[in-house]
Amino acid sequence: MGDILDQAMSKAFRGGKAVRFLQIGGNDGVHQDPLYDYHVSGEFHFDWGHIFEPIPEYFEQLVANMRPYPYITCHELAVDVADMPGTREFSYVSGEDIFSHGLPPSSKGIGSFSLDAGTTAYPTAKYDVIKDYIRTITVGTIPVSELVNKYADANLLITDCEGFDTSLIDAALRNDRFRPEVSPSNARP
Repeated sequence: MGDILDQAMSKAFRGGKAVRFLQIGGNDGVHQDPLYDYHVSGEFHFDWGHIFEPIPEYFEQLVANMRPYPYITCHELAVDVADMPGTREFSYVSGEDIFSHGLPPSSKGIGSFSLDAGTTAYPTAKYDVIKDYIRTITVGTIPVSELVNKYADANLLITDCEGFDTSLIDAALRNDRFRPEVSPSNARP
């Protein structure tokens, strides 16, 4: 998203307007994270942010990496379109496997309710390299409707949900009070 996000952030938050964000799919908060450089640079005024990451090993890293930014709250949950909080099976590639088996570094960013062939953004050849290392765990979930009701005044929405983004954004925008100034659907210059 790089340049597009830079332009959207500058347009929406120039002049010191406070950023209040929801980030669904936080990973470790650093690896390919669209907001990390903004946190480090201090270029924008962040009022608060909530990052959701369900994978325990990545959540631990996320908490440690976000510690310097007291305005951020991390949640060890997956965001879902279900009506009620609950649990679901969640698939991912462990950092341990990436390191010990020489898997593509981008494998760290893969986590989804489904990582079957044809359901990831990975090309088939890349998927074939990681498929034997996909782990599945049960994670806690929070409905996106609950999230946007609780944080309706968020003005930035970031999602990285391995193809589940459109469903989440559609469900989030059903709440008439939730209208972020920057989201994947409107992060265009």
